[in-house]
Amino acid sequence: MSTGKASWKKRPGVLNKKQMLALIKDGIIEGWNSSDADVGDSSLDLHIGDRCWELPAGFKCRSGQHIDDIILSAVHDLKGVTQTNDLRSGLSLEIGHTYLFEIQEYCNLSDNLYGQGSGKSSIGRLDVLTRLLCDQEYKYDYVSSGPRKKLYVEVTPLSFPIFIKYGDPIYQLRFTWGAFNLIQIRKELLELYSVMMKDEDGKKSLTGDDQINLRLNLNPVKVPGLKNPVVAFKAKKNNSFKALNVNAKSESYEPREYWEPIGQDKLVTLKGQSALQVERDAFYILRSKERFNLPYDIAVYALAMTEEVGELRIHHAGFVHPGFGSIRRDGKGTPLIFEVRGHDVNMYLVHGDLMATLKYYPMSEKSHRAQKPQEKVIQNRYEEQGLKLSTIFKDFNDAS
Repeated sequence: MSTGKASWKKRPGVLNKKQMLALIKDGIIEGWNSSDADVGDSSLDLHIGDRCWELPAGFKCRSGQHIDDIILSAVHDLKGVTQTNDLRSGLSLEIGHTYLFEIQEYCNLSDNLYGQGSGKSSIGRLDVLTRLLCDQEYKYDYVSSGPRKKLYVEVTPLSFPIFIKYGDPIYQLRFTWGAFNLIQIRKELLELYSVMMKDEDGKKSLTGDDQINLRLNLNPVKVPGLKNPVVAFKAKKNNSFKALNVNAKSESYEPREYWEPIGQDKLVTLKGQSALQVERDAFYILRSKERFNLPYDIAVYALAMTEEVGELRIHHAGFVHPGFGSIRRDGKGTPLIFEVRGHDVNMYLVHGDLMATLKYYPMSEKSHRAQKPQEKVIQNRYEEQGLKLSTIFKDFNDAS
């Protein structure tokens, strides 16, 4: 537990890298065996442990219950539960199957510390559902105070088989000193901050409701390696896909094998606006009209429109970190990426449709990047994105 110095305490807000490293040093985050590189501007990575269970279906968190007890009950009462006790050689996860992974790290939160989780962006862009389960919590992706709470991540690949092994960082956790709902910056106060968002051209600053909403951008954009501009990427369907290593080095896979670029010619016009038909049981990568230009003392959480909108699932995997878009080389700011999956029927998405709302939080202390000007380089691999796949894919190559 804490040494008592509470060196991570500055002011209520989201903890930065320096403060999270102090949590590790103080034993508030236990079981950390990774490098400082896995601690980011406003969140740290959680790592796969030894044990995994393949489940016939997922299950909800239960207030007051330990996940281990629920697992034991499932193994005893349900058919089709299989357990793996050593993941050092890795495990291939099949499409449509649900797996529960034990996490290496534990949380010992107290003193008004709270944790909120999100899947890593590189995982979400592979159409992989991830949800954090924590001992004695009644909802996903949340950690409240309590001693040595064990963590688990539920993983379901939907478009591609994936390969996971012990120690892989597949999920991330953000910490606040002070409850999230209490420290959230009120809409009225956002007007007092300098430019945090820009329009799709990167020229005009956004205010008011335009600062808290993200809308769909179906204008074509140039993507490295493609001859023609695109509006979206659509996951291909193939029963013989090779499992994707989620912790592969950047640019390991050929995108054409897994993705179809969608051009403007695939759009239709509805009431004077461009529209994309989202096919049932298909997965798309899309982008926002709005561009982030965050200062180094603000962090953002993008909340998709109830995750379910009609016959669609809209999701954004990953937090928006302080400074995101502010050091982009063209100065335009950086859009956010949406992961969209169709359900039982085809449905149209129209240019400008509302996709997500934003929650702004103060940093307890400015991002470490702001404190070290010499490190102000493009550190986030998505900082320059227009429309971008997971970083495990190479650039497209239409040169031939």
